[in-house]
Amino acid sequence: MDPRMQLSMGGYVCERELGRGGQGVVWLARGRAGQQVVVKFLLPGKEYDEVALARVRREFGAASRVGELATARVLDADLTGRHPYIVSEFVPGPTIHQHVTAGGPLSSGRLQSLALAVAHALAQVHRAGVVHRDIKPSNILLSPDGPRIIDFGIARDDRLLESALTTPGSVLGSPAYMSPEQVKSLRVTSATDVFSLGGTLYFAATGRHPFEGESDYEVLVAVSTRDADLTPVPEPVRSAIADCLRKDPAERPTAAQLITRLAEVAEVAEAAEEAEAVEATDGARTETSPPPPEHGGQSSGSGPASVPNRASGRSAKQLRLWGFAAGSAAVAVLLAIVLSTTSGGSATENGPQTHGSGRSTSPQPLTYTDDLTDSGDWSYKDPTLAKITHKGGTMLVDPKSELEVWPQAPFEPSSFAVGLSAQTEWYGGEGGVGLWCDGSGDFRKGSRWATYLTTDQEALIVREFRYKGAFQHDRVVEVNLADLGLEVETGQEVDMSMTCSSAGAGRIKVELAVNGTRVASYTGVAFDARGCGVAAFHYSATDPRGTAFHAGFERFIASELPTS
Repeated sequence: MDPRMQLSMGGYVCERELGRGGQGVVWLARGRAGQQVVVKFLLPGKEYDEVALARVRREFGAASRVGELATARVLDADLTGRHPYIVSEFVPGPTIHQHVTAGGPLSSGRLQSLALAVAHALAQVHRAGVVHRDIKPSNILLSPDGPRIIDFGIARDDRLLESALTTPGSVLGSPAYMSPEQVKSLRVTSATDVFSLGGTLYFAATGRHPFEGESDYEVLVAVSTRDADLTPVPEPVRSAIADCLRKDPAERPTAAQLITRLAEVAEVAEAAEEAEAVEATDGARTETSPPPPEHGGQSSGSGPASVPNRASGRSAKQLRLWGFAAGSAAVAVLLAIVLSTTSGGSATENGPQTHGSGRSTSPQPLTYTDDLTDSGDWSYKDPTLAKITHKGGTMLVDPKSELEVWPQAPFEPSSFAVGLSAQTEWYGGEGGVGLWCDGSGDFRKGSRWATYLTTDQEALIVREFRYKGAFQHDRVVEVNLADLGLEVETGQEVDMSMTCSSAGAGRIKVELAVNGTRVASYTGVAFDARGCGVAAFHYSATDPRGTAFHAGFERFIASELPTS
């Protein structure tokens, strides 16, 4: 039977072939509602190849676990019929290979943008426990909302130790973008994808493969023994590619580390551009021109403080950085957070008590302090998500398995510029504790920026929002506490601090500190809501009896920060 007939009977009508690979053929098709979809099924003659079928099943499983902002969303599949197929969303946009072939190597700014955005997508793949094993220019789509990694046909679950799906004498991957460990049939980890990412960025910068030869054999020898010529690649991407292409997997950065590294450079460049823009504006003023008015803060709570003298400079930078990836953002340099605290149980302005809570109307910053002996006036304590109780001066939050909750404080700052702090600890199973700002605690429709400490000894900055009706928990920064000489044990109380400050032009800088130690920073687009509060989530039950996760919070403080 012609596979297209099967797809037609299943409600999908194939329109045209998009391409062929070693495993199957890919078609553009129409779904039941008339929407464009992509259908991939095994090539004729492979229907009885159990290894090929296992790869299709593995692709379905891997692509289903990865967040849809990093890959094409899986819509449907038939893995039991004579012609197994997978249906995924149609993502408009060229691949890196098509883009560079048509338009030539990327400029330095666009190359840096691409490197940061693709590293971000790859980090999401690795967070799902998936090793792609075939990262290359033709497997990365440049969609309007950011790079999408496709074709998980030879991916594997990094949490399992089984060998890859190969037949005797076979090698899986694209020779010029394979890692040395793939060539030598050694164990493959996420470091393999980082090596291939380095080769992919090399192609984007030069229009050439990183390793070349007269035959596949010569290419594989070059991969294992030679260094790529990075002379044509501009900094700072050149140094990043050099580290990605190290022969020893242990010496390569992780995708998350690559994000931090590239974004720090972007932050420095952005600051330099803003300084130049301000100098140019100052130089254009005449001696008779009146000085610009000074702004002591925001006049309303509807948005971030405006910075008119810097808006054009930042917009140009934003266009350059995010030409490939709308919605991505830069990780900034690591900064400590120092928060002033006040005593009492309500908002204070310059010391005196201001009874009641709610939105500030004073031009002076307010501070809200809560000893958490009772959270009756806190909102979004959804009992279907968690059990929230109080013992002494501690708010106890017990999220249900695989769920998260965001109790919201009865204080809404006049802008998203706010500093938060709390003492926190955990007991029991696997999960995380956190603080959040610039959003709402409403699970069903709220968005927010959040920071977490987890039982996996991670410090996280997370962008949480709704995308196409689904909740997205986008870990934009991951830091291993051990790398900073920190460790948080069960029952250990820690001081957790978060600051959300204006980065100009509707952007927010989120920073995290643990026990006064600088941990992480991220700059992104601000949300509309202005709420803040605490958060906790439970990974899963990890023993036969089921292990609950208990989070505790003491003395929550929220302080408005200056916006200019």
